[in-house]
Amino acid sequence: MEERIRLKNGAMPRTGMPNSQAADPAAGAQPLYTAKAAQTFKATRLQLGAALYSYLLGWFYFCGLVLGGPVLPFAEWYVGSMNPVALGVFCALFFGGAEFFLRRAGRKAPAESWWWLGFSALLLANLLIVRPLLYGAGYWNDYEYGYYGWQVLALHLAAMYWLVCRAGLLTGGGRTGCFAPLDAALCLLGRPFCWFFLRIQVMWYAFKKLWARVRAARQNKKRDLVGAGLALCLLVPLFVLALMLLAGADAGFASLLERFAKLLTVPEWVAGRLLMFVGSLPVGAYLYGTLGSVLRQKPDPERQSRWLAALDKQRCLPQSAMTLGLLAFCGLYLLFFAVQAGYLFGAFFDRLPAGFTAAEYARRGFFELCAVAMLNFGLLLAVNVLCKGKPQKRPLLRGLTAALMASNLLFVLVGASKMEMYVIRFGLTEKRILSSWFMLVLAAVSVLALLAVFRGLDWIRLGTFAAAGLFLALCLCQPQALAYRVNLALYQNGTIHQLDPWTLHQQGAGLSEYELADDLLRAGWGMDEAPEDVRYAISGYSERDELHYARDEQGNRQVWFRVSGKSSEDIGTLTMTLDESGETVTALELTADKSN
Repeated sequence: MEERIRLKNGAMPRTGMPNSQAADPAAGAQPLYTAKAAQTFKATRLQLGAALYSYLLGWFYFCGLVLGGPVLPFAEWYVGSMNPVALGVFCALFFGGAEFFLRRAGRKAPAESWWWLGFSALLLANLLIVRPLLYGAGYWNDYEYGYYGWQVLALHLAAMYWLVCRAGLLTGGGRTGCFAPLDAALCLLGRPFCWFFLRIQVMWYAFKKLWARVRAARQNKKRDLVGAGLALCLLVPLFVLALMLLAGADAGFASLLERFAKLLTVPEWVAGRLLMFVGSLPVGAYLYGTLGSVLRQKPDPERQSRWLAALDKQRCLPQSAMTLGLLAFCGLYLLFFAVQAGYLFGAFFDRLPAGFTAAEYARRGFFELCAVAMLNFGLLLAVNVLCKGKPQKRPLLRGLTAALMASNLLFVLVGASKMEMYVIRFGLTEKRILSSWFMLVLAAVSVLALLAVFRGLDWIRLGTFAAAGLFLALCLCQPQALAYRVNLALYQNGTIHQLDPWTLHQQGAGLSEYELADDLLRAGWGMDEAPEDVRYAISGYSERDELHYARDEQGNRQVWFRVSGKSSEDIGTLTMTLDESGETVTALELTADKSN
């Protein structure tokens, strides 16, 4: 509590006050408030237990996921970096440990925390169960296609967001609110790094408490401890001198001392584990930054209301000025659509503007969409936060904000048409699917913001759930496998006329060489292609793939190599018949080898 300092005669003290601000007793001075005294740092046993547990989490994450090394101190089991099994074990340790400590702290789980826990569980199940069932056992050791960086990043964000939501420490308490983007940034970066040194403080506090107990227990034996220390300082040098003299006098005794010294040498594996432990310290500090901070803070359900009330006091822009500004933006968009109609809507008629390739046209349209959408969302927030009065009661202002969101939808439609033209010409890739997903998210959020103009919805909260749900659907639909099947179908139908061998090899990962060869032959791909491209699309360039050269009965040049399958029945031979130059495939044949 703040303290009031007043003299007995009613005058305020002048000590420490500038002359211009000194209190005048005759004028009736106001009370002076002093700053709150700094509180000493304290930590509970639960916080100490969580700090010790974070060492295990940091060790497992750094050794098992980042390095892919042995997670047990005496084991030599290397799992490979970002192994899905190791990720599953770490998630069980993280979610289970956090739930245990929060329950011990008496925190009740908000209803929404179960949604985010389920979201994280489905993401993890996609990596641990769905993808192995789709791609087979080879998925466990093939991370070239098995792991998407954005999926792992989303799992990290979901885990941190769940932890803060579970503790009831989001801006809206235990509920996602209009500050959801800020909460997400704080969960992933703000809390861990702002409380990065919290574990050191907790461990130092525990060490001081332990040392105080030891000193209290040894207070009566202080003289004995000093005497024992002096005796050791005197006897240890004499003992070492005696060992040196005896070793010089007898060779056998010297050999015995050498063997004993080797036993005291730190083994190489111990030094390696110590280095890995040092590397895991920042990871554990990052994790405890969030876990420890939520254990030290208490839920505040009224925080969002206070922040919104504080923002209401910052409204400084006149409604007339905002109306004129939005009119200018809407007029600018109309002028842009009128002048650049050929550039914007050319994709609807499968026409490329002069000087553009399909790739450049689609990429430029995507980034233009992102820039305009962010600008329009910023304008919408400015109207809702900085505009004086109640903008919802001004029909013209509401209509202009609705027009901004409608322009967002129009830009999304234009960007989608450009992406469609790009895909029709060159097929699907993972990045093109991800870009299309982002455009779908922008469209969904724009629709929610448009409805919020007339219905008063919390469009940021609903948009957060929409983005999370669409991302989960994207992961579960397996975009890489989807792109592989769609590209083969488009090629077989004659929609696209070329396929990149490298892209086929990446998208077909998880399928056996035999299945890949069979799919490509069914789609008609491989004819008039280079033999190196066919080989790379199916099996890649590896030393174990031996090429065999021969001629058929008609004297045509042939190249064949073995293709393996998931079972012995699928092992076969792919034979490529080449033209006389040997640069183009004229015929392909896949023969199953029944002998195996």
